[in-house]
Amino acid sequence: MGNLGGSEILVILLVGLLVLGPTRLPEVTRQVGRVLREVRRVSTGFQEELRAAVEDPLAEAEARERGAALTANAASNDVAGAEQTEAPGDTESTEGDLSGDG
Repeated sequence: MGNLGGSEILVILLVGLLVLGPTRLPEVTRQVGRVLREVRRVSTGFQEELRAAVEDPLAEAEARERGAALTANAASNDVAGAEQTEAPGDTESTEGDLSGDG
């Protein structure tokens, strides 16, 4: 519904005028408006009921706490990782241990 521009609405009204005639067009547009209003009302009610059924305040609070803890943990790991430097001897490969030469 939101994708209709002015020119599209004008074309629809002109076709409606040709098909329905000038006497029935206002009546039909009022009926279409009522139907659309009712559909929106029902849709909004359904969305509100669905949100109320799905959203659990306790679960949301727990998820927010976990997210905050993960964010704080990630931030502290980033700071600790930036402070650590790799020693030159720490870059050895472990291929010799896996090949069975040991």
